[in-house]
Amino acid sequence: MSHLPEHQVDNLVTRINRIEGQVGGIKKMIIAEKPYNEVLIQLNSARSAIQGISKILLEARADHSLMNVSDGASLDDELKQLREVIKQYNKMN
Repeated sequence: MSHLPEHQVDNLVTRINRIEGQVGGIKKMIIAEKPYNEVLIQLNSARSAIQGISKILLEARADHSLMNVSDGASLDDELKQLREVIKQYNKMN
């Protein structure tokens, strides 16, 4: 991972824990037969949180690639790996 604070494992795990809480809340809302619009609002919130983590991971991979190239790694190899991450990121959007 990158050296930026938002890219650190602890930060990402905290975000995942929040999302787990959101999903648990959504499950309870469905069981309680809450109005659909309220459930959809929470689903959109969880989706947005997941997309936020995806963005952080994409940024971290880009940072990692740049650091590797500056340390002598193959530019072609790093670009190939970065393209694969971008491809996966784009599937989410």
